[in-house]
Amino acid sequence: MQPQAAQAASSAIQPAVNLAAEQKTQMSQTPASSGPKYTGEPISVNLKDVDLKDFFRLVHEISGLNVVLDPNVHGTLTIVLDDVPWDQALDIVLKNNDLARELEGNVLRIATVDTLKKEADARRAQQESEALAVEKVTVTRFLSYAHSKDVVPTIKKFLSQRGDVISDDRTNAVIISDIPNVIPSLDRLLTQLDRKTQEVEIEARVVAATRSFARDIGTQFGFGWGNGHTALGGASSVGATPTTVGGLTPTYITTAGSGAAGATIPLFSNLPVTSPSSGLTLINASNNVRIDAVLTMAESRGLLKILSRPRVVTQNNIQALVRQGVRVPIVTQAQLGGPPTVSYVDAFLRLTVVPQITSEGTIFLNVDVENTTPDFGRTVQGNPTLITQQATTQVLVTDGGTVVIGGVIQTNNSLNLQQVPLLGDIPILGNLFKRRSVTTSNQELIFFITPRIIQT
Repeated sequence: MQPQAAQAASSAIQPAVNLAAEQKTQMSQTPASSGPKYTGEPISVNLKDVDLKDFFRLVHEISGLNVVLDPNVHGTLTIVLDDVPWDQALDIVLKNNDLARELEGNVLRIATVDTLKKEADARRAQQESEALAVEKVTVTRFLSYAHSKDVVPTIKKFLSQRGDVISDDRTNAVIISDIPNVIPSLDRLLTQLDRKTQEVEIEARVVAATRSFARDIGTQFGFGWGNGHTALGGASSVGATPTTVGGLTPTYITTAGSGAAGATIPLFSNLPVTSPSSGLTLINASNNVRIDAVLTMAESRGLLKILSRPRVVTQNNIQALVRQGVRVPIVTQAQLGGPPTVSYVDAFLRLTVVPQITSEGTIFLNVDVENTTPDFGRTVQGNPTLITQQATTQVLVTDGGTVVIGGVIQTNNSLNLQQVPLLGDIPILGNLFKRRSVTTSNQELIFFITPRIIQT
């Protein structure tokens, strides 16, 4: 069938041609999808219930190729095309009939998809069997930067069925045994793996800022009264007033003896400040009544900053660790009367950083901060408890940039109240029979981390 005959046949069925023209106009208005480029001579065909062999004969006449049909190729064809490259028309027919083509030189072979797939699998199996039949060779490759035991799992994925690889840790080498045509690709892979790893210098400035405030207010009250027959006063076991008075009469209500000059009054309440920085004393002394009231006060404020600046160099994706602190002994009592055992736990300020250099030259940091301190104010069987503060984050930093990590804060607030029973509960006046101690402290750890890529 000549192209002119096909065009004449298509003109005989005008409605079908008009419909094809309308479809072509509609398709031209939509964006063309990406696909194979066709360069064959345009043809127009209008075929109905035509044997596939006749269509492939037309392809032979148009293309000039020798067309060979597989015995499994059979069926009929109904198609209407207008100004379509012959190679595109061929692909359309092949897809509609579950066929495929294979071009070798100027011979175009047409067969079913299953037939060509089975033939390709058979050729591949034959090539593999021929390759596996070759005698294996053994090569040794020494590595400079990578660890041999680390690259072995990767190498194993690229070996043939007969291949094997082992690591020699002493010489940092890999020993490969495989067929010859696999060795070049393995050498290229080893070249990619055995590269010098970039290094990162990490500078960490650690600032520990502590703010403290303490206020202590205490009172001492001494009282004595006597009329020669009855005496009322404080108790010597509570203590004596810090001030002295002379000429005390009667003598039996004093603690310093015999009413001599310089005697002291026994205290009714004794709640002084441990280390006073200011005080006020009120004394009243007569032949029958002695009163001594002492108000002591202390207040302190503190600000402490501790700065350390460690530096460490690590490789890309390798953990860097900075820590400082003490090891606390923990005593454990042995059973059955044996000697106690001593073990040690770490009470460290620990900074762990894992850098990862990105393709843009920035540095991705995995940061873990942990601060463990012993608390000797709270013990278990004489062993201090441990207070732990921890912060973990991931951050992207430019080369030479600084990231600030804070929030590792420890706050202690304490109120200690001592008072004389009953009298200390009296509003306002009860403050004369109390001692009040207030302590506040805030400690914050701040980390300034600066990574720098070491240029080699």
